[in-house]
Amino acid sequence: MTGLAAPCRAYTYLALAFLVHNIEELSGLPGWIMALDLSVAVPSAQVSRAIVTLTLVGVAVMVVGRAVPHRMVQIAVTVVLGMMLANVVSHVALSLATTSYMPGTGTAFALVLPAGLWLYRNLPVADPVRLVSAGIGVLAMGPVTWAALWLAG
Repeated sequence: MTGLAAPCRAYTYLALAFLVHNIEELSGLPGWIMALDLSVAVPSAQVSRAIVTLTLVGVAVMVVGRAVPHRMVQIAVTVVLGMMLANVVSHVALSLATTSYMPGTGTAFALVLPAGLWLYRNLPVADPVRLVSAGIGVLAMGPVTWAALWLAG
């Protein structure tokens, strides 16, 4: 298949969706976190740096994944994809838990979710490896986010 629906474009679409999603996060997430009045203070600059770092890494993995068909690169793409899909779930869950709109929820649900599912369906990795790698990404999402915040501090 060629054109805009070519499976290889799923990497690009997910990278763009993640970029747009994180721009929405940057525009409102630091303020949203501050408004929650958490017992643990997370400075806005730290949140912003963490979002930028995660954006650059996520987009870079998708760009490399599209260009390099090596199995280990595709497994890395699948792990990052799992993290991105877990991010969608976390946005919806945190919006519900706080009964407020968490910045990034709309773009996560409208852009990242469909692009991520399309890429998952078209990855050149066998089903058991794809499922396990994406699962590792889902489980790693929390610790990686905390690590990004810690490193950005």
